[in-house]
Amino acid sequence: MNIKEPMGADFSVLDIQFYTNVTSYFRNSVYAFSSSDSMNLFKDTGNKLEKQGSVKKIENGQYSGIPLFQCQLKKDSSYILSAESMNYVIYKYIVISNDKQNADIQLLENRYLKGRKYELVCLNKEHNLNIYKVLFADVKSKMALFSLSKSREYILTFGDETLTMLYKSFKDHVEVNSGNIKNSKWIYNDNCGNVLIDDFYINNNYKLITEDESVACEFDDTNRSNKWIFHTRREKMGLLRFANYDQPPAFSSNEKIQHHNNDFLTDFNEKVICMTFVLINHQRYKNQ
Repeated sequence: MNIKEPMGADFSVLDIQFYTNVTSYFRNSVYAFSSSDSMNLFKDTGNKLEKQGSVKKIENGQYSGIPLFQCQLKKDSSYILSAESMNYVIYKYIVISNDKQNADIQLLENRYLKGRKYELVCLNKEHNLNIYKVLFADVKSKMALFSLSKSREYILTFGDETLTMLYKSFKDHVEVNSGNIKNSKWIYNDNCGNVLIDDFYINNNYKLITEDESVACEFDDTNRSNKWIFHTRREKMGLLRFANYDQPPAFSSNEKIQHHNNDFLTDFNEKVICMTFVLINHQRYKNQ
């Protein structure tokens, strides 16, 4: 494979951090954050967004300490039948002012909450913010019990759109197909040799290679947490770096008012984060 743009130290202006408590099987989630500062603030305040000091306002109206996304096991039969199926649900965090004098509240609620499944995480009184999490994607996992070529398939559903990630036995990549991300693949460690992945190797590096063989992003978990090493149990699960990143404009009906930008990422970026949750959980739960 002739990769057009190899990943380097200065490859991206956007680094997404992933975090969880690796000692928990069912209760704890994997979270994605816009920066290491945001992740560390969330970790240091015990994942409690209503606490004083748990959220900090930074430049351009953004708030640090709030996850971008959360992925957790779905409480269905796959809880028990983990050998055949392991399903997840992915939430996107939405931040809306609770200031009743703010004329944009109704517009923001209609934009981000109306017609969607969501729950109020908390009211952060320090900054007068309502923090919600909105159902963003369902992930269904199926194991190919009688196939020599497939090992596991993940189907990610985003409303009316689906994306498939296919792990194949004795292959050093994961195939990806969807309406907007066709014929792409996550490759392990730059395809160095014919590596037997399952049960033998920890995959320290993944690159998403698009149909034209360019690198879209890289996920690296070289320094991820280890459940056997105590001081790493509540550390990061890995770092996602994008090759090209153009931040969408923030939404506001009034240019003089600054809101937390809930559209911090593009649609492509958000789908890549969801795929990264699958990479993390596939490795995490197969080793339980």
